[in-house]
Amino acid sequence: MATMITRSTMSERIEDRNEAVASAAFDALSNNRDYTAVARSLRLSRVDLYGSSTDSLVAQESRQIQLATELPSECPSLKAGAYGIDFAAKFHLSHSWSLTTPWPEEQAFAVTRLRSQTGMLDQTMQFDREQALVVSLSLNTIPRGNYGFWTEGKFREVPFLAPFTTSVTDMESDPVCLITGPFDYIHYHVPRTGLDDIAKSVGIQPVGTFRCVLAENDPFFTQFTKLVLPMLESGSQPPALLLDHLSLLLGAHLLQRYAGLPKLPEMVRGGLAPWQKRKATEFLSDNLANNVRLRQVAKECELSVSHFARSFKETFGVSAYRWLVQKRLSHAQHLLLRTSVPLIDIALQSGFPDQASFTRVFSRNLGVSPGAWRKHHRD
Repeated sequence: MATMITRSTMSERIEDRNEAVASAAFDALSNNRDYTAVARSLRLSRVDLYGSSTDSLVAQESRQIQLATELPSECPSLKAGAYGIDFAAKFHLSHSWSLTTPWPEEQAFAVTRLRSQTGMLDQTMQFDREQALVVSLSLNTIPRGNYGFWTEGKFREVPFLAPFTTSVTDMESDPVCLITGPFDYIHYHVPRTGLDDIAKSVGIQPVGTFRCVLAENDPFFTQFTKLVLPMLESGSQPPALLLDHLSLLLGAHLLQRYAGLPKLPEMVRGGLAPWQKRKATEFLSDNLANNVRLRQVAKECELSVSHFARSFKETFGVSAYRWLVQKRLSHAQHLLLRTSVPLIDIALQSGFPDQASFTRVFSRNLGVSPGAWRKHHRD
């Protein structure tokens, strides 16, 4: 018999998983590991995530998507592109589930989920040409003959699509598709400028051509997507630092597998200079209550985002995301010990979105709830 799961229970599991994902992403970027191996190491357990060992992962996801709320997929400062609600409109759909973060600056790294129970009556509307790749994974089976695909006006045969098969499309190739049956897709919008930044940080010239594929088995994207799905379904935007590092991890894999680079060149290892260490810690400490972006901290240190991520981990032994969580917990402990401020106010002053999130993170890291910790240390 399947175990019933409440939304709050799922949110707790998602938050735990998000923190593990962030840590693994930072480790991968810091240590220049093989990204397919990283994906396999992040493999999800259906029991761990959903509390059920009898139902299939996709079936569970289909039920949980009903809990999701529409997230804001665009922000005024970001350029329009093949993501979010505008992307959905090209497929003749009125809604989508999406996560978006600037990558870099005015460009958007975005994850968009599009679903249809009936399929499309007509081809997609024309997409604007843009310097970006879209990586797409079908979450359901699409029989041969139900999917038509064209680039530069030429038809490309699409085989039978099994769940989690990966396709990579250049958005400058004038893509058009027609899916005549039910579909459920995850799309990653990846700006070329973000990929160029990663290449530059490891001493590579910008890549001119990426290998575009249809229905390829890619273990990295399979596992990466299983990790991202619960974030989409949780109904809340994950921390900006987490999304920033996930975009770096995905971008590095694209450079390795789809730009003909079997392994990214080794960087000269080294941590932050003393002045950079001071700048980074001061900036993070001054922004405990804000949704800090990795690019903001990197700019303070006059480094590229990916170089900063590696250097920070080399210096402190933990990621910037983990360092910030620890700093927030330390600040919360100080307020618990020295003041009588209510827990909700301590949560907000320490950078947590609400008391429930604060209690979960505090209990997970210190083994006791904030209220019990305060009582024990003040008695």
